[in-house]
Amino acid sequence: MNANGGMSMANNFLVKFDVPGTGNLFAFYCDEAQLPNVNASTGTIKGRYMGEGQVNYPHTRIFTEMQLGFQCDASMTPLRFLNQWFGAIFTEYRGEDGDGVKEYYNSMDKSPGSTPADARKIERPSNRTVQLNYPDHYCRNIYVTKTELGTKRDGGLRTSMTYVMERAWPFAIDAVPLQFGSASITKVTAQFYYSKHRIVYHNPTDLSNMDMLPDYDDPDAPDWYRGGRQP
Repeated sequence: MNANGGMSMANNFLVKFDVPGTGNLFAFYCDEAQLPNVNASTGTIKGRYMGEGQVNYPHTRIFTEMQLGFQCDASMTPLRFLNQWFGAIFTEYRGEDGDGVKEYYNSMDKSPGSTPADARKIERPSNRTVQLNYPDHYCRNIYVTKTELGTKRDGGLRTSMTYVMERAWPFAIDAVPLQFGSASITKVTAQFYYSKHRIVYHNPTDLSNMDMLPDYDDPDAPDWYRGGRQP
């Protein structure tokens, strides 16, 4: 067991979206993720040999949806991000300007003030047009990395495998429950489709770079390493 790095704990993982500007932001907000299952559609053959029953065979690989859950801060950052992503799929526009260029609405309106009454000052025409965007405009990769606690030389984490969900997009944002009572963190859950997934394997017991990566507290470590800078 120790030779394989010990036991894996389900509460150590990282989630990253291949969306410019997000960085590692959702590695902190995401508190629930699912590694995709493996499934196949099958057919049957009967009467291949005398006395043999039906034989199942696989013919199509199935990629089922995945679910991610997020904890929200006071600015509701994860929910705003998901709504903006979903809004990029179904873009609303008000019409065309004098040059024939379509004028689009933002996926969310910005309130002119900080009180609930300010939201009533913003209106959109009821007959506004909705246009479906091209997949290249809203499909993004999602990376779910399974990690374990590690030494400081590894940044405190050891990586075992990364699931790469290719060309993913949110098809459902679940209802966010709000209720009076004991205080609890607001959470939002979203469902994602993706074209296919692949797995990148890491060896969490690989110590080949131990000599190159001494501890931060090691007095023999070079100055650039203790300062967190590369030479």
